[in-house]
Amino acid sequence: MENDMLDSVAMTSAPVRDLDEAGRILTMGIISLPFCFGLVGLILAIITLTKSGKALSLYRDYPLQYTESSYKKVKAGRICAIISLCILGATLLLLFAVGGIR
Repeated sequence: MENDMLDSVAMTSAPVRDLDEAGRILTMGIISLPFCFGLVGLILAIITLTKSGKALSLYRDYPLQYTESSYKKVKAGRICAIISLCILGATLLLLFAVGGIR
């Protein structure tokens, strides 16, 4: 019981900092959009999704230790990566559909 109180006090008094690689996650997510039709966009989007998943779980576990702005950066980068993958998927489906008609 006493350890729980000490842990909660330690968590609230810790300095608030940015999530690790929040800026890089946002940058990779944004860069994946113009390159979404190629291999570079696919690789960047996959890397962005894996790194953002780790960062978001870290924020969910310890929300008082990280800034909300870095959380928003990670979410924005993740959304950009998802959009990039959706555009690539829709393009591939369209190419297969058009190619299947001939």
